[in-house]
Amino acid sequence: MSLFGKDKNKKEKSKAKDELRDVETGEMVKEETKDNVSGQGSAAFSGVSGSQTHRVLQGFFVSEKASLGSGMNQYVFKVFNTANKSEVKKEVARLFGVKVKSVKILNMPEKRRDFGKHPGSKSGFKKAIIVLEEGYVIGQAKP
Repeated sequence: MSLFGKDKNKKEKSKAKDELRDVETGEMVKEETKDNVSGQGSAAFSGVSGSQTHRVLQGFFVSEKASLGSGMNQYVFKVFNTANKSEVKKEVARLFGVKVKSVKILNMPEKRRDFGKHPGSKSGFKKAIIVLEEGYVIGQAKP
C-alpha cells in the first residue's frame, strides 16, 4: 500500500480486526461491536437501558445529607433540567422495580467561585428526592 493509495485488502483487515484469539483456549472469538452492545446513560445505571433514561436521570447525588435520607427510604438523584416529577417517578419505578411514594424537585442555584482575580461560577443543577413505599429499597444506592 502506498501512502496516498487505496488499500486493496481492506475487507480482509476488517475481518481480522473483528476476531480475537482467546488467551486460554487459543480459539478465534468474534469481538462484539458497539452496535451490538446495549445500554446507555450514566455509569451509575450501566446495567439498565432505556430510551428516556438519558433524558431524565443523570445519577445518584452523593452527599452526607443524602446518605442520612437513605435510612428513611429517601434517595436523591441528580436529574436533567428538563425533567419533571412525573417523568422522574416513572423512570425510577421502571429502572429499579420499586414503588415511588412521592417526588420532590429542587433547583439548586449556581454558586460563585473565584479563581484568583477571575470571578466565575459553579453551574446550578436540578435534583430530585425520591421517597419509596415501605418495604422497597434501591440496592445500588447503599454505601
